[in-house]
Amino acid sequence: MIVSVEISVYPLTENYKPTVKSFIRKISENSALKIKVNGISTQVFGELSEVMPTLEKAIQSCFETQKASVVIKFLGTDLSEYEYKG
Repeated sequence: MIVSVEISVYPLTENYKPTVKSFIRKISENSALKIKVNGISTQVFGELSEVMPTLEKAIQSCFETQKASVVIKFLGTDLSEYEYKG
């Protein structure tokens, strides 16, 4: 099943950028996933069986190195080609 996932990482520190960049690098290691990054969140698209272990590793790494909140939304369809034209 292809899913679309929106992830926001909120490190509980003023120097938040290294943690966010590290999280994005970690999920980008899985070449089976399509990743889109913007200023508010990161979107991940791919097979649920690929997404879940990748997110688990990235979240675990984030929590081991930094206090942070990770907010994730899942949609059970592929929105990787969707573009807002508002």
